[in-house]
Amino acid sequence: MHIQRYLKNSIWKDALADGKMAFISGPRQVGKTHLAKQCLKSSTNYFNWDVTEFKHHWIRSPLKAIEEIGEGPVVFDELHKYPHWKNSLKGLYDQVGEQIQIIVTGSARLDLYKKGGDSLLGRYIPYRLHPFTVAERPDFAGNPDQLEPGKIHYPLKDLIACSGFPEPLLLSSERKARRWSRLRLEQLVREDIRDFKNIRNIELIKLLIELLPARVGSPLSLNSLREDLHVAYATLQEWVAVLQNLYICFKVPPYSRNIARALTKEAKYYLFDWLPISEQGPLLENIVAVHLQKSCHFWTDLAYGIFNLCYIRTKEKEEVDFCVVRNGKPWMLVECKSQSTTLSKALKKFTAKFPSATAFQLTTKNVDRVVPGTNIRIINIEKFLSMLI
Repeated sequence: MHIQRYLKNSIWKDALADGKMAFISGPRQVGKTHLAKQCLKSSTNYFNWDVTEFKHHWIRSPLKAIEEIGEGPVVFDELHKYPHWKNSLKGLYDQVGEQIQIIVTGSARLDLYKKGGDSLLGRYIPYRLHPFTVAERPDFAGNPDQLEPGKIHYPLKDLIACSGFPEPLLLSSERKARRWSRLRLEQLVREDIRDFKNIRNIELIKLLIELLPARVGSPLSLNSLREDLHVAYATLQEWVAVLQNLYICFKVPPYSRNIARALTKEAKYYLFDWLPISEQGPLLENIVAVHLQKSCHFWTDLAYGIFNLCYIRTKEKEEVDFCVVRNGKPWMLVECKSQSTTLSKALKKFTAKFPSATAFQLTTKNVDRVVPGTNIRIINIEKFLSMLI
């Protein structure tokens, strides 16, 4: 099935048009290879590091490894698995970068590999590919200053049942989706984590992954997790960082600037694959978090500004689920209330504190109204998600 992902046009019009390499990272099985191949004009221009023949050619000479390419861009898939990939790619780009368009994909954060030696800075533009969301469609413009309700492409109920990853979503089977989720986790633990970091106790890190779904939606206490797993605090910190770097989960820190008595220590963590989450409230909050994080990454990658996803929580436990920060200032406040349409007192308070921020309270009810005397919009969750990327 031919499905154009939301980043394709941006890669062509942004990185490749400016003579830069396009770096595409994202979770395993999110569709990076499919997206990269959509940009190809010649099938001979696709190179995978896991193919032994290409690997041997590249180690000897990157230039000779691609000497028989056809017309159009060249794709290097999972090249970061090679310890010296950065320097060899830099050398290739400096030799032929003006003649060849280059796309690099990886299932880990490619920006992690900038350390040591010469930097690739200035030679590439990073893009982060996310799972499918409610509003993703080929004609989406993606400008955050033009947030308007869009045509719903994937119904929320399908995303809840099958996740936003292409394979289970297109299968449209909740049973098969859960099997896919289980097998994907096993592959992540068996291959990606072991390759990415020399972690000896794989079973414990697998247990860590299994413990995270029950903690979605609340500030994560690493001390509590450390006690459950019987590991050192520094070890647990390292493991959680690995899970983030491999796009298994992502961190949403508390926003503290200009908020008196803010609780600034504990972050929230959400999962890219939300199928293991059993409770409806945390599940919907996780789905909203993935949608907002996807939009923040997309808007940042396309230079609309620097967007970060945070949450607000004070020591008095006044909380707003999400605060999208644009260039250091609160730009959007989002509160998830599931079935309730009663205005959140905390959302009202912080909307008054940050009057320039757009505020939304999300509900499963079929409503869309602005609360009198405020700029808070109480809106159906699916309709809100259709306004994002």
